[in-house]
This record gives sequence, C-alpha cells and structure tokens, in this order.
Amino acid sequence: MNSQCELLLTFADELRDAGKLCATIARAKMSEFISRRFIPRAKDDTATVSFIELEERTYAVTAHHVIKGFQAQAEADGVAAEGYFLPAAPGVLIDPPFVRPPEHYPHPRPDIALRPIDRSKLPAGKNSHKLARLSPTFPVPYALAAGFPTAAKETLPNSAGEQLKMVGVLAIAEGVGSLASSQVQFYSEVKREKISGDVNGMSGGPVFWNDGNAYGLLGFVKEATVEQNGNDEMAMVHFICQRADYNLFASWASYADELFRKNEQL
Repeated sequence: MNSQCELLLTFADELRDAGKLCATIARAKMSEFISRRFIPRAKDDTATVSFIELEERTYAVTAHHVIKGFQAQAEADGVAAEGYFLPAAPGVLIDPPFVRPPEHYPHPRPDIALRPIDRSKLPAGKNSHKLARLSPTFPVPYALAAGFPTAAKETLPNSAGEQLKMVGVLAIAEGVGSLASSQVQFYSEVKREKISGDVNGMSGGPVFWNDGNAYGLLGFVKEATVEQNGNDEMAMVHFICQRADYNLFASWASYADELFRKNEQL
C-alpha cells in the first residue's frame, strides 16, 4: 500500500489544502457565552462542517447525526433550541436549522444536514468548494477526506488565558464496497502519530475524488474510526462517505432553499 505522502502527491494541489474547505462545528452554548464566548472546551463533542458553493450560493453541510446529537445534548441541558458555533477565528455563529434532505429513491434518507449561509461570514482562511458538473470513473480507487477530529482539540495557555487548538486531518484511502450504494467505504493506513483515538469528529467533512486530470466532490464523511492493526507505527483509518454528485446536491440545496423561503414568509 502506498504511503499517505505518496498518495497526496497524486491529488490536485487545491486538495492538499482541503482543510480550508471545512471547519470545526460545535454547540453555541448560551450558558457559557460570558465566560467562553461560545468557544468549546477541548473535551466537548465537536464535528466538521463543509462549505460548498453552488450557483453562487454557499451552503454549510454536515452529517445529520451530528445535528441530532447536538440537539439531544441541548435538550439534556434544558435548552429548547440553540445555534451552532465555528470556533475558527474570528468565530462564526450559525443559526438553526440545518435541514435534512428527503430520501432519493431507491436510496434511504441521507445522513446529511445543510443550510444556506452568507459567504462573507466564512471563518478567516476558509473557502468554499465550487461544485462542478464532473463525475469520477467508478470504482473510485482512492478518495481524500478532510475533517477536524474531536480528540484532536487541545487547550493551549496564552496571555489571555487559553486558546483552543484544532488540528485538521487529511486521510487518503482506498475505496471498497458497492458502486450502487449511496455510501462508499474507504480504508487508509496512516502513521499512528498523525491520528490517535477517536476520529468521529470528522463526520461532515468533505470527501474528494481525483483521477489525475480532474477532481471533484464525492460526498461527505458519515463515520470515521481508527483501528490499531498490531503495528506500533501504523493504524488503519476507516471512513464511510455519503455520496453526493452535482445533481443530487443541487436537489438537496433546492429543498433547503425552499424551506428557508417558506420560513421567511411566515
């Protein structure tokens, strides 16, 4: 199996900075606004949100189970509704809701949640991936996933008190599974020092294909895990991609736009 460094060289230059197309997303806890300005603690559950541009509109996209999990935590804290916070400087507050698209027969309802956002309010240094009418040749031999694992957050002391360090991860993996499925699995061998522990926070991150001539969005991370394979230096990263081509994402975006228009009219 080729190393991550060797595989990364086969991907487009733009994808080597895929971490700029996504960010950490967390609950915007009003109870901690005065003390922390919504900035999550290192131990708090967080996930990844991707930024996608379609027809000059920008969307924030994550996994539906991420939003559902945040809502369950808020309800347990006695909070009826709260927003979401992207702690990447200068810090961005996103109001609810994130919309889950309907099923696309014959596939089940996707583990996706999205909402339109103002592109001018993206965190500093972040950008959106402009969706193009390109499709990979199947089977996709390798794909690149980007995200910000929950366990990779770290609190660093500074003159103002503390700073939250959020480490992004790129994982290039070999595809396995059915071509007809709405989800595709990937496995990747990486150095253990690069990823350790739980990588569930990658959920919602973008997944890209690259054939040497072109590249594009394959979908979004639904689930990510790390398996220790007995090698002291290496580990296996497994992630599941919720597939999304141009037409499918356009249908999701149209569904979300229509719901937001209806809400504005109420």
